Amino acid sequence: MKSNLLLAASLAACAAVSATPAWAQQDYPARQPVRLVVTFAPGGGADAAARAISDKLGEKLGQTVIVDNRPGAGGTIATSHVAKAAPDGYTVLFTVSSHSINQALMPSLPFDTEKDLRGVTLVGLLPQALAVHPSVPANNVSEWLALGQKDPRFKQYATGGVGSPGHFAGAVLQTMARQPLVHVGYKGAGPAMTDVIGNQVPAVLGTLGGMMPHIRSGKLKAIAVTSRQRSALLPNVQTFGETVKGYESDTWIGTFVPAGTPPAVIAKLHAATAAALADPDVKTRLDTQGVSIVAGPPADLDRLVSHEIKLFTQVVKEQGIKAE
Repeated sequence: MKSNLLLAASLAACAAVSATPAWAQQDYPARQPVRLVVTFAPGGGADAAARAISDKLGEKLGQTVIVDNRPGAGGTIATSHVAKAAPDGYTVLFTVSSHSINQALMPSLPFDTEKDLRGVTLVGLLPQALAVHPSVPANNVSEWLALGQKDPRFKQYATGGVGSPGHFAGAVLQTMARQPLVHVGYKGAGPAMTDVIGNQVPAVLGTLGGMMPHIRSGKLKAIAVTSRQRSALLPNVQTFGETVKGYESDTWIGTFVPAGTPPAVIAKLHAATAAALADPDVKTRLDTQGVSIVAGPPADLDRLVSHEIKLFTQVVKEQGIKAE
């Protein structure tokens, strides 16, 4: 009889433990605020996008959403924090396509991008642009590449640093166009643009939104965008793909949670994010930053990351790119 009672008590305890995750999933996110961990410092493009979404996301979830900036090491500090967090949906990574680049460039990271994180929402795409000093006699990619063949100086392009989306947009172009380019990495997009405006370097490759004030003022001349289609901000500027067939290298924005987060929680997070992105005020704020809203599902984001890691790993190997 005693053994039967012990068995019954043990089974009851197991049932209680196994029921807890289901209860937590149904209750989510009632227990505590959700932290949106941003990979960059306040004031940047990724931070601005996160803040454009956070209030409306909180409204859709029925819970406070706190923006938690954890900049440094190209986004790997924030990513490592989220990868090691409890898989309960209360810690969400808000990052950009450097997420894939980092895994290809730094295989000894303290986490495995594909194994330790799961996609929630492909928020949107930020086109990048190739812009040159106004004195550079090139108005499209064909002319720019031809110019570089005649004069090696024009093969140089500045970016926000080794491993930045701009750097890899150029590296992928080099692989696909089969023409050597010279990357000039800076500690941030601002210094890179400043030196191109000052004609120290002939070209810069980076996020279009950050360049637009300089393009409008005539200090920079845009000659191509990395998106599949021409940008509404620059309808007369060609895409890279019009010269190099199949080329596309937008900076994407996405959200992730630790692997092991219950599918029901991921589904709630995705639905709330998609609803927030559909809000007219959020759309207007993101439009002004040049973000093309996608609101893609978790599986699409995971596939994109997997594809990019393979592509970028190949590029790193072929071109001998080293992390700094």
